[in-house]
Amino acid sequence: MDEKENLQEIDAQIEMADGKKQSFFSRLKWKRRRKKAEKIEKLQKEQLSEEETKIIEEKLNEAKREVSKSQEVTKKKKIRKSIFFVFNILLVAGILVWNILAMDDDGLVATALLDINFKYFLTVIGLLVAIVAIETASTHRMIYRKTFRSRWALAYKSTAICRHYDSVTPLSSGGQSFMATYLRNRDVPTATAISIPFSQLLFRNMTWLFTTTVCMVIAFAKGMTTLVSTFSIIGFIIALLFVGLILTFSYSKKAAGKAVSMIVAMLAKLKLVKDFKRTYVKIMRLMGDYQLAMNEYRKAKFDLLLQFVLHIAKIVALYSIPYFIHLTLPAVKTGTYGDFFVYTAMIDLASSFIPLPGGTGLNEITFAAIFGPFLGGSTFWGLLLWRSCSYYFYLVQGISVISYDTLYGNRKYNWVRRRIELQKESQEFRRVQIENFRKERNKRRIAQKKAK
Repeated sequence: MDEKENLQEIDAQIEMADGKKQSFFSRLKWKRRRKKAEKIEKLQKEQLSEEETKIIEEKLNEAKREVSKSQEVTKKKKIRKSIFFVFNILLVAGILVWNILAMDDDGLVATALLDINFKYFLTVIGLLVAIVAIETASTHRMIYRKTFRSRWALAYKSTAICRHYDSVTPLSSGGQSFMATYLRNRDVPTATAISIPFSQLLFRNMTWLFTTTVCMVIAFAKGMTTLVSTFSIIGFIIALLFVGLILTFSYSKKAAGKAVSMIVAMLAKLKLVKDFKRTYVKIMRLMGDYQLAMNEYRKAKFDLLLQFVLHIAKIVALYSIPYFIHLTLPAVKTGTYGDFFVYTAMIDLASSFIPLPGGTGLNEITFAAIFGPFLGGSTFWGLLLWRSCSYYFYLVQGISVISYDTLYGNRKYNWVRRRIELQKESQEFRRVQIENFRKERNKRRIAQKKAK
């Protein structure tokens, strides 16, 4: 019998004894017993409170340790992000300086500001804006199709980051992993975050391959048999193989499984992967989700057609820029829109297989070789304007997005996400309270009916 029950028994005995006549010693005896029971109860409460205090202190200490660990991890992340941020700035600056210094000075003729046709210059800027808008719309549609959330800002920033890292990696194909990571960090499901950049890569390469094939046929029909055409054929073959490889991994589980197994085994031998089986299963699960997403795109005819139309429109806008550049600057001779479009496609094909960021080097050489006779002394400025629209712009745009997120965007997003979580919690709490009220009200009504 515990002390609480003992106290209750003593109180009951005292109440029973109150009705009878008691001696002085009997009353003293009952009072002592009651005081003793009260002291024991008080000691037990103090002991319990001490144990609870110890448990709370242990939990607080554990929480402090976790906070200190998270602070250390946060500091390391901040240091890594700062280093990465500075590296990006230096990389962009280095590429810009190197490309400008590598340009031929023979075409460096000062063009008077009044000689520039600003109407066509604004057309060039408009085409560049249209390209960015088309790319953003393509990404937005992919995000909305899977998450049913309209997130234009995320679509723009993730596309800018993808194009930025495409511009600083060989063969312009390194931005997909960065885009997938960015989308996943912005609460896009992992399978969707992986499928979006690689689906875009597939659509981009297929439409690019289709457009450049048509242009290459037209170029050979017109008798274009220069060195540029040879490089264009090499770029076309490499692009064709690359598209075939993506299609194989997108729809063949067997081929994807073998490729993943070989890559993971190689990484395990290099001690970069600790658990081969676990890593292989994880990657194959993501590969399965990606293939499922690609199969869904194949069945969704509207989205498939929309993506092809958007990517074709982007390529047309990009290949139209050199024609309007040639109209912007004082030209030696004029050319037709069709010729400039085909020539630009050949330049893009010729520089596509160069293992340098943005096809640097061959892109400039081929542009000067093809468009030099049209631009004459303005070739340098035409080349600078073309590379600014097709390459430098994406470097600056990407570093701007990274700078914004590093300084402000990431903190803002974390606060917004926390606010949404609190709103959901408050809504859930309100819903539970309303349900409990309704249950209690129904019980009262049932009780009232039974009483009647």
